[in-house]
Amino acid sequence: MKSSPFFALAVVLACTLLHGCGDDEGGEFRRSGTLADQEVDGFTLTQTREGTRVWSISADHALIYEDADRVEMIILRIDFFDDDGEVRSTLTANEGILARRTNDMEAIGNVIVYAADGTILTTERLSWNERKGKVESDRPVRVTKGDDVMTGVGVEADPDLKNIKVKSGFKAFVRTPEGELVEEK
Repeated sequence: MKSSPFFALAVVLACTLLHGCGDDEGGEFRRSGTLADQEVDGFTLTQTREGTRVWSISADHALIYEDADRVEMIILRIDFFDDDGEVRSTLTANEGILARRTNDMEAIGNVIVYAADGTILTTERLSWNERKGKVESDRPVRVTKGDDVMTGVGVEADPDLKNIKVKSGFKAFVRTPEGELVEEK
């Protein structure tokens, strides 16, 4: 019995459609291929210390892996608070990973930290070290404060960006009265 090319194409198309529909069901994380224990839309978590908020994270979507002790988040925002409960900075990123036991976090993709004083830090990957209370990166970073800009590779800073240490390749730029950025020598 001969099968027609149309029939073969229809079978391939049907298999592709069925497989594609199943990818998003059942809490399957797209990168790891393992099943999440919980899947949450509109995820929010707040860390407190002695009744005072330290940070609050929200994400459009989160996958919780109990055995791996991690939460993988998509489109996230982290607000860091000062001792008076005021937001001292806000971090946004495309994706993030939270280690549930340590509360260490990693923000990935289009990471931007907006400090309350107007300072802005941008990079592609940034970690929150809960024990140190610092944000850290080993990637290229750009920090803008008013008209001044500094760049480098790697950073360690307080979440409010008041104490910033660029690890290597530090360059500082100032804006001329004409609006042009010029490297400071």
